[in-house]
Amino acid sequence: MRQFIFAVAFFGALAISNGQVVQNLPERESSKSYPIDPMPLLYKHYEEAAAYAVSHPDIIRNKLMKETASWNFKVGDAHSWWVADLAADTYYKDQSTCRGIGKHCYVFVEDSMWTTRVTQEAVDSIINDFDNTTPANPSRGIFETDSLVFGSPPDVDGDPKIIILICNIRDGFTGTGGYVEGFFDPKQEVGGSYSNSAEIYYLDANPTDLTHSNGVRSAMSTAAHEFQHMINYNYHKTSVAPVFINESCSKLAEVVCGYPLSNLSLYANETNHYLFDWRGYDNTLVLNDYARAQRFSLYLWDRFGISVFKYIVQSKQASEISILTDALSKAAISFTFNDIFRSWLIANEVNDTTTNRMYGYAYTGLPLSSGTMVNNPNTSGTVSVERLAASYLIFKNGSDLRITFTNTSGNANLQLQAIETGAISNRIVAVPFGSVFSEPDYGTIFTTIAFIAINQDPSNDASFSYVASGSVNSGATELKYDMTEPVGYYTWTASDTICVAFDAFPDGILDSVRVGLRKAGSISGGIYRYTGVQTPTPLGELIAPVTATISTTSLFPYPVPFQNWATINVSSSDIATDRPFVVALVIPNNTGAPGVMITNQPRGGPYHSFTYLTSSEASPQPAGWYIVSSSDTTIAAYLVRAYVRIATSAKDIVELPPRSFGLSQNYPNPFNPTTNIEFRIAESGFVTLKVFDVLGREVAALVNEVKRSGRYEVVFDGRNLPSGVYFYRLTATPHSGGHTFSEVRKLVLMK
Repeated sequence: MRQFIFAVAFFGALAISNGQVVQNLPERESSKSYPIDPMPLLYKHYEEAAAYAVSHPDIIRNKLMKETASWNFKVGDAHSWWVADLAADTYYKDQSTCRGIGKHCYVFVEDSMWTTRVTQEAVDSIINDFDNTTPANPSRGIFETDSLVFGSPPDVDGDPKIIILICNIRDGFTGTGGYVEGFFDPKQEVGGSYSNSAEIYYLDANPTDLTHSNGVRSAMSTAAHEFQHMINYNYHKTSVAPVFINESCSKLAEVVCGYPLSNLSLYANETNHYLFDWRGYDNTLVLNDYARAQRFSLYLWDRFGISVFKYIVQSKQASEISILTDALSKAAISFTFNDIFRSWLIANEVNDTTTNRMYGYAYTGLPLSSGTMVNNPNTSGTVSVERLAASYLIFKNGSDLRITFTNTSGNANLQLQAIETGAISNRIVAVPFGSVFSEPDYGTIFTTIAFIAINQDPSNDASFSYVASGSVNSGATELKYDMTEPVGYYTWTASDTICVAFDAFPDGILDSVRVGLRKAGSISGGIYRYTGVQTPTPLGELIAPVTATISTTSLFPYPVPFQNWATINVSSSDIATDRPFVVALVIPNNTGAPGVMITNQPRGGPYHSFTYLTSSEASPQPAGWYIVSSSDTTIAAYLVRAYVRIATSAKDIVELPPRSFGLSQNYPNPFNPTTNIEFRIAESGFVTLKVFDVLGREVAALVNEVKRSGRYEVVFDGRNLPSGVYFYRLTATPHSGGHTFSEVRKLVLMK
């Protein structure tokens, strides 16, 4: 039976043979619930533990008032443990039973979770992964791996075994929304109220499903993460380690143990943000911080080896830069922090170690930094760059580029690098301010030039302006997300919908769409504005219906290159591609209709292929949008491609830049749970769009970045908020120094 979990974040596994779907083995990952960062809830525990250590030096030195004998638990022993109630900001006693003992751990399970949420098989798997094996090393478990990489765990209880308590973490989770998947609480390492005086960390059993192998795998990734926090604490008993450094090491612990990478595209889409920031107050934005932290630690590991992380964790320095500088020195690495920061930002765009070993990763397939894409080189603008951040300006589809940059902030720590990329070679050159940069080989040898503005100032933002000119590519540019030849197709049922969401292509007009079809026949659908946040819900019709038709059939094995392409010509519709758009096709009632071919791409995002399954197809789960995969390591991408030509004159431009700022009324209103908010920006500048409750408290930051002039639309998701009246405010400060625009409107959430 096909089993799907309602969510775009879901990954189901579809085995394919000779182009036919023969089995479905899904994984569970639902966007109805998602892990959140527990650090904001626990940070004061770190501070309290550090203060206790400072005021009780003799107790810490002697591991408490007296040496505690080993626990010597036996399977079946009952024990009541102190657990932090993260929702109520207090502690409670959790009655549990020892369900397994390993070489390095005791595993306790909350009694109310036993058999319903946690099984003996899960306990045995957790012990095996902690003690003996990880996906990265079949002969070394999490305990040994983390200890070798980061250092020794503390030992306040005189027992070398770590206590793992599996419980229903009290985090306010009520069936949807955010939940804490696991945590380490430093107060358990010191004396005083609510302390177990033990090496213990907590794994969640609700909604984490430890009766399923994928739930166990997710829990063990968390186990690797939290065990690093415990080790980190051992070297920072009297002071709190910077959150970014601590979390970056925990994210690396997951990867070193062989668990999946975070969605690193979240960082690739937000490079212009302070490197060491940690937005624990926002459960969405903090995911970007996790991605940035993991990507930075991944780069350090790739370029300098794993041994540097023991020095990072054990450094007694106070600030992030001083910790990294200290660790580099102790590891006998001659590079400075600025050297590494600059090289890392270049590597995030070129990822090519043949140009320079510092300019890439050992990992392949990492998402490159997105930046601002420029397809018509006849342009100008002003850009602000945050401290210890970078802004990418990427020129494609042109030739004869000439550009002049001006350092408008006068910040001497701002520098420019140009990455020239071509099929044969890449080249990185420094770009001076105040003089014309030209590249005669742009458009021939080099097809892309990415300018990186790097602000190495840890304290101050910077800004620059640019004026560019050149020639426009007169042909159509192909947009595609399928990376290999087709491997098959899905036999979805009538009324299911498949779609591909395309990123914005600035200055473009959609010329045509091509669809790879299995056999002769037709399939119809439409082209829509992309307005989804967690789903590609195709709201905002641009053109419908459109039909893909072909008169030939491809048999397995499919010809290379694949030839069964149906072309949909939409050049007369003047569809601007300055905003993301969706091509959607509906499975018809005709059982002889052709299927849309698929290819495979590595997991890790960003994802562009989505499938809407009706209730009968998704059963027993509800109808909704899904991502499906073809293996444990890949997801499926539909063979749907778009072809875009660049607008070169005013008559080509459908969506003219707005002449004034404006904030539209949300629609629908009232709404449940999502609503759309449109706004206009007349001049480039810094823009915020925030939502407040009736008491004026901010509940969401929908936009908080520099925006070019244009029309925009965002989706506000209120599923985690109570019904009521809310207000949303747009604020825009032009770079030209003009008056700040601000407007407020009311919206109503009605559940």
